[in-house]
Amino acid sequence: MPTITLRLELHNPTKAKQEMYERMTEWNTEFANWLLHHPELNKATSKIFKDFSSQKFPSAIANQTIREVKSQKKKQKAKKFRTFWCCFNNQNIKVE
Repeated sequence: MPTITLRLELHNPTKAKQEMYERMTEWNTEFANWLLHHPELNKATSKIFKDFSSQKFPSAIANQTIREVKSQKKKQKAKKFRTFWCCFNNQNIKVE
């Protein structure tokens, strides 16, 4: 099946969405720093976020954060993250 490329015009986010993204980035940064010192980082899955916080957090973002923290700890010997942005990929994308 051939690849289909879509060019979508993105709209500017509302103030509420901007605040939500800022909050999620703060949680993600705290989660990433907590993960750096977690003894079982290599076995971590999105369910580990429940050990960290009672907040609701998308599992796709938690899984991506876990993958990136593992990589940064192993290859770059990271000690602490100042800001760890939420990484969105097309893992859960749906076009209607």
